[in-house]
Amino acid sequence: MRVDGSVGEGGQATHRITVAAEVALSAEVAGAGSPLVLVPGAGGDRATWDDLWPTLTARHRCVRYDLRGCGESRDHTVETFRHADDLAALLDGLGLERVCVAGVSMGGRIAVDFALSHSDRVDRLVLISPNLAGWDWSESWRARWRELTRTAVGGDLDTARRLWFRHPLFEPARRDPELAARLWASIAADTCRVWLDADREAPPERPHVESLGELEMPVLLITGQRDVEDLRLIAEIVTAMVPGLRRVDLPDTGHLPHVERPAETAAEIVAFLEGTPNPTATATAGG
Repeated sequence: MRVDGSVGEGGQATHRITVAAEVALSAEVAGAGSPLVLVPGAGGDRATWDDLWPTLTARHRCVRYDLRGCGESRDHTVETFRHADDLAALLDGLGLERVCVAGVSMGGRIAVDFALSHSDRVDRLVLISPNLAGWDWSESWRARWRELTRTAVGGDLDTARRLWFRHPLFEPARRDPELAARLWASIAADTCRVWLDADREAPPERPHVESLGELEMPVLLITGQRDVEDLRLIAEIVTAMVPGLRRVDLPDTGHLPHVERPAETAAEIVAFLEGTPNPTATATAGG
């Protein structure tokens, strides 16, 4: 494994970790204290954490990275892979044995997969609007996903990006002109690997719904009350199956709490990691 790094403003370091032949992950590290790793969602770009980064790095040593083939990370392979294995290799390269892990949307699914397969390396787990591996999606969700995948694999990435921007997931965010502009800028830069690599990512041995009860570390689930039905149902299942889970369900919020409500989301994460209650939000206990 090869690790290259450079130090920028404020002591923030950028690292390039070669995790496999022709695969190198780009990661930023900043702050001091107990380590927290941030996993992005579909699009795979670490910039998704921009709004939370100053607050989180003020209290913890934070790592955020681009998924393989996304942002500044490289992937020139054609073999199957697991994002959870990439995350384990990333931590090895950074010399981090045990961490707290936070993931959003698809990144939440990656975080669950990592916590199940590397439970000895996860102190606490934060899931923001997560999806789950092996989930039985509704027909409307599957139809949209098939169209996105077919369009991207067919080479029309611009149309795929426009379809993704118009997805019901992002309807609450699109209603705010500033958020809509930021969302489109992020999607316009997307390499569309979530669809191009759809057949390359190896699934876990069991669907996550069969394994959620095995998550023994403290878990925080942050959701938006205006998320789409499939993700709302996933949140209810996670809440019911994970022992002792703490859930924060934000009103007037869609699929992107870390973008739509960054201050509250960051405050909840900090309070959870430090074991202190956050009186500004309503939470329910699961399990």
